[in-house]
Amino acid sequence: MPHKCQVLATAGGLAATAACAYLTYKASYPRTDHIVVFLYGSKKGLRLPRCESLDVLRGQVESGLHVEDCRLFVARDGAKRELKSTTDLQAAYSNTSYSLNGGLLLLATGDNTALSSDATTAAPLTLVPVGPKPLPLIGNLRCLRSGPYKILPYNVWANLFTPEKVARWGDTVLLHIPHSSGDKDILQDSLLGMADYAATTCDPEVVAELLARQDDFPKVWGRKAIERRIQTATGNGLFTSSTLDPDWENAHGLLPRAFNQIRIRNYFGVLLGKTRSFVSAWSQLAASSGTVTSVNDWLTCMTADAVVKASMGLDLANVERKAANEPLHPFIRAFRYAFKSVRGAATIQSEFGKAAALNPFFDGKEALADKLAAAIKTCEDTVDDMLEKTRKEEIGGPNSVLSAMLNDVSPSTGEYVRLCNIYGQVMNLMIAGHETTAATLAWTLYYISTNPDIEARALQEIESVLGDRFEPVADDIPKLFYLEACFREALRLHPAVGTVSRDVNVDTILKDKWYLPRGMRVDINNVALQRREDQWGGKFGDPCKYNPDRFMPGAAEETGRHPNAFNPWGFGVRACIGSQFALWEAKIFLAMVLRCFKLRVSEHYRNPEPSVADGGAAPTPHGLEFMIWTRKGGDAVLKGITSQAAKTEAAPTAAAVTATAAAPTAAAAATPSHNTPLLILYGSNTGTCEELAGSLAAQATAAGFVVKVATLDSAAKAAAGSNKNIDEQIAVLIVTSTYNGTPPDNAGRFAKWLVSKEEGSLSKVAYAVFGVGNSQWAQTYQAFPSQVDLQLPKAGATKVLEMRSGDVDTSDWMETFIAWQDDVIRGLLSHFYVTPPESYNAAAADGTMVSGTMARPRCRVLSDDEPGDASSVEGALERLYKNCTDKDRYYMLEVSENRELQSPGSSRSTRHVQMKLPGGAACAYTAGDHLEVMGNNDPGLVEAALKLLGMTGNERVEWVTNFADDSGAARIPGSNQALTLTLSASQVLTWLVDLAAVPTRRNLGLLAESCPCPPEASQLRQLATDEALYKERISSKRMTLLELLEHFRSAAVSLGELVSLLPRMGPRYYSISSSPLANHNSCSISVSKVTFTTPTGRIHNGAASATIAATAPGGKLMGSVRNLSSSFKLPEDHSIPLVMVGPGIHQHTESEV
Repeated sequence: MPHKCQVLATAGGLAATAACAYLTYKASYPRTDHIVVFLYGSKKGLRLPRCESLDVLRGQVESGLHVEDCRLFVARDGAKRELKSTTDLQAAYSNTSYSLNGGLLLLATGDNTALSSDATTAAPLTLVPVGPKPLPLIGNLRCLRSGPYKILPYNVWANLFTPEKVARWGDTVLLHIPHSSGDKDILQDSLLGMADYAATTCDPEVVAELLARQDDFPKVWGRKAIERRIQTATGNGLFTSSTLDPDWENAHGLLPRAFNQIRIRNYFGVLLGKTRSFVSAWSQLAASSGTVTSVNDWLTCMTADAVVKASMGLDLANVERKAANEPLHPFIRAFRYAFKSVRGAATIQSEFGKAAALNPFFDGKEALADKLAAAIKTCEDTVDDMLEKTRKEEIGGPNSVLSAMLNDVSPSTGEYVRLCNIYGQVMNLMIAGHETTAATLAWTLYYISTNPDIEARALQEIESVLGDRFEPVADDIPKLFYLEACFREALRLHPAVGTVSRDVNVDTILKDKWYLPRGMRVDINNVALQRREDQWGGKFGDPCKYNPDRFMPGAAEETGRHPNAFNPWGFGVRACIGSQFALWEAKIFLAMVLRCFKLRVSEHYRNPEPSVADGGAAPTPHGLEFMIWTRKGGDAVLKGITSQAAKTEAAPTAAAVTATAAAPTAAAAATPSHNTPLLILYGSNTGTCEELAGSLAAQATAAGFVVKVATLDSAAKAAAGSNKNIDEQIAVLIVTSTYNGTPPDNAGRFAKWLVSKEEGSLSKVAYAVFGVGNSQWAQTYQAFPSQVDLQLPKAGATKVLEMRSGDVDTSDWMETFIAWQDDVIRGLLSHFYVTPPESYNAAAADGTMVSGTMARPRCRVLSDDEPGDASSVEGALERLYKNCTDKDRYYMLEVSENRELQSPGSSRSTRHVQMKLPGGAACAYTAGDHLEVMGNNDPGLVEAALKLLGMTGNERVEWVTNFADDSGAARIPGSNQALTLTLSASQVLTWLVDLAAVPTRRNLGLLAESCPCPPEASQLRQLATDEALYKERISSKRMTLLELLEHFRSAAVSLGELVSLLPRMGPRYYSISSSPLANHNSCSISVSKVTFTTPTGRIHNGAASATIAATAPGGKLMGSVRNLSSSFKLPEDHSIPLVMVGPGIHQHTESEV
């Protein structure tokens, strides 16, 4: 019986193989018996088993697609014939032209709607076209294996995507590859059989669609055998894991922070120090043999040392070891062998010699396995040792990658990185963090050394930027445009990752014409994509030739290059987190090496073959060697660099790490600053102008001013009470609002003081004014700011810049303030003939500026083992106002009545709301006073924010109020207490920030700088710098930050970062419509509910008016009575006659209130 079973199994296997061979040769998917239904307008399909009844099928479709009264149409029929009966359904099954490899594709509509004329005339869905005809058993394996290259993506380019091949087959083709014994259960593949199907492309439009639809096309790791083998050595890290994997989600929320623009600048000292050591080592070779062999090995030593030291604080000292002819660090040797082994490059002969390979008594397989196990053990021990040293604070510091993984909660999931997963993350950092950079540097040096004209331009730029200095400073790096272009051009021709893959997560449609079943893979061939004639040729010549001008500023825009034509870093949420680190490292390295050395290759070494034979994952120029000379005049430069390197080597390791990590900060602190005093004054009732003053203070400080921020009244009070007063200030900037034409509550004293000033008394003062108001109140719009702007010159003050106004009734008023802020700082610098720090100029030049965000409440998510329960809103208020006067605080006011004033059927809603007031003088009011109400965010917005952050809302958040090192813009109105509160994440998002606010261009610039996906970062940067585009796509559509982040998925933020990017929730004021003479213990307001649909389709509800309208009797609102500066009050003399004018109430008119 066992023998018979074995025979039957063998026969079955041969039959399956034969079937697969037939299907492969016929170039078709394995036949299945199913239905895929697409709701018209959607690209996501609903897969159903074959159904014999149309009524039953309709029920399944309505349930699965959440529609009613659906109608079904045949997607493969040219006229999109409708299925009206079960007979039609059976006929569709029988019609082979309607099916796609055994699957019936249907279109569905809801609400008994017919297809549009565009839909009925659209071309039928098809499969991705087949390229070269696949052969039995091996399919299209020849396209990968056969060709002039040993690197598969290069062969795919040569066999499929050269211009003549694209003209024949197109730029997207279907390949059939023999099944690679990976795990196909990950996506529950719909495809059966022994072949993998890959839509292989070099089309930038396909890349753009995959980027826009990342949920439909995730990266899934482990579906190929090679992926599983790699994972045995490298663990489950950012690179070698699936987007659907919880380990990836946890780490992706933390690790990108280690490589944002701010952190990278802080790594400058580390990168500079390591490059010094490298230059010192090569100077010895130039002085002795005049030859550098094993260039690829030298470069991987350099980049491995740099990334580990910068991100984890441990100096592996491989450059120094190699220079001294000592063995490399055990970690790097073990890492190299482990990766070589799992790629299948380690053989018995390569590791143990030819004799061992021929020895029949030597168990080579077991020996290779033992060597791999030992290498992995060495890597694990090294990572464990680094973790222990990090825990003891011997290496790294609070900003190191290891410290973050040990101590921080991921903002994406609210979870810690699992301890057992840290090894995988470190190994992945090694793969992506040094192999790829080293390979690209090798190609860059090769091309520069073989192109004298390019070398001359690079040297000219280095001399121009560095001047007489022998090495760069941090501010030099962004100015090295040509060196960056050289590096990018090498990366274009030789992408470190030749193929970027995504997997089809759901039956779908690509480019509105191709049907892709769940389980298929989409492979982007970067070699072909980045050598397309239509994207990279033209004025720049042969796209296969090296020309750095392709990446000079403006080149892409001039030639109309597709933003997704350059894809070496990956894209979307899976984009390389270290791309900016690599660029900084490369530019520092090239600037110093090229300035010191002249490099040449042998005349016999031309057009080297891309190879991984020298070790590593990224293709390098095989066997690269250089002849090396010290450049003319380079001796002095070398002397300066080597002396600095010697000083670094003489310092203790831990101290050196600390010193180099702190170097950029120290350099920034030492940057010359003019220290011109500047007084920033604000007048504000709701805190908006106070917040703007905080932003202005941060920018002015960065520009070198010594800034003090105060209210207008406090400045007037100081002037009246001391000899040193505002009269003696040389620079004053004022940001103020107006209230019913009168000064804000904290500016009344200043208004009186200013009017009293004598002519010429403020002659030493240079000033500028920014006014904030709402143009709906046309009669009093900007009244007080205009008054200030007129009175100051009368007293002798000099106007630096004309007054500008921000109209809060528009969606882009914040942009007006930001533009004024930049202009007024430039105006002050010019007025006083002073120069700002270099860091300010550099940031201004690249459009990022400094100080990005305004002052905000500081908040962080507490870990599970940290104490503290989340306070209720009432409890938080009691703590905040414990030591405040009653009149300054908020109360939870109970609603006793809430009724509609509009007639039934009206499209508007106006509510009459009666509230109980607390006793005492704090809430005593007179007719004409106001009720200040703190609104909160729409629950739908809060839910969307929590979903974006990957939080439940129950997480405990520590919120610090009124911290002293900013302008106070983070304070709760009425509270002067510095206090730490524990709130829930839901409370923070409900009460503290305005989720409906339109993000500013500055916000977009900040997101662009931290975005790890180059295409998305480029789009964000364009929105931030192009005012017309920003208005068209963001401000005019009232797009919220949440909507923006949903679109730019790779620009992930934590809760704290989200809070920092949003304005705080401000109060709203409503005239009290009741009289205390009737009942002094209660008051009423009449409130029109604000609600409308934005151009993005979002239903916007006013933060305060919607909250008030939704609060039923017995519920509570946060608010207080405010006696604001206003002339709208009854006169104390009751004999004075009154004329009262107000709107009428009519059941059928639009004048209802």
